Amino acid sequence: MLNKGITIVVLLNLFCGSVLAGQASGTAENKDWGTVVAFGDSITRGYGVPAGSGWVELLPGLLKERRGQTISVFNAGGNANTSAEGMQRLQKDVLAHMPGLVFVEFGGNDAVHSARAVSVDDFEKNLLEINKQVLAKGGKIVLVTFPPVVNERHACRKDSYYAKWGGFDQCIEQYRQRTRDIAKRLECPLFDLDKFLRDLMKADSKDKIIAKDGVHLTAEAHRLVAGAVLDFLEENAKICSQNYPK
Repeated sequence: MLNKGITIVVLLNLFCGSVLAGQASGTAENKDWGTVVAFGDSITRGYGVPAGSGWVELLPGLLKERRGQTISVFNAGGNANTSAEGMQRLQKDVLAHMPGLVFVEFGGNDAVHSARAVSVDDFEKNLLEINKQVLAKGGKIVLVTFPPVVNERHACRKDSYYAKWGGFDQCIEQYRQRTRDIAKRLECPLFDLDKFLRDLMKADSKDKIIAKDGVHLTAEAHRLVAGAVLDFLEENAKICSQNYPK
């Protein structure tokens, strides 16, 4: 269900012209991304960290601090959701807030060993349908890869089903790679959360990034992700802007 508690109801432009490459001065050519909706599973929802500590909740304050700008942000993360289950919430939790920019993050729960599992091909169909419906409402999507899983900590580590891939994390890689492929094909922005976090884990202890359950993010990781998302938005201002041609 949509987390309404973090809604920031303001209707101002996300970035002024000074963000855009090629601006000769600080005069304002505004780029309006409308509402930002983060649509996904428990990673998006911020499961396991204190209220207000997830990257979605941190983003507005970080933008205000860095740019003096304010945005409307809705957290449409659903704990344990597959892409198919997310589709059932699409109208109410996402399309109702269009036009806007939608971060779409699924894949980890699609790989579960149960009747809820979503094949990689059906996962692709779901992402394409989400994109189609968001575009039809005047919005745009940013695809987000599912984060790393520490196999030895995760509850699926004892499930022999994942042995043929080498573990649960390697099974999910099919969904991450399909997400990357779709982003390339659609020529839409990709925030590679998986790569960003793996790079952090190489440079620092994985304990600071991935929680004890082996999949959810620590509060420190969420803080770092919020900064990286804002950097990403600044770098991709033109293609993410509502004023940019589809």
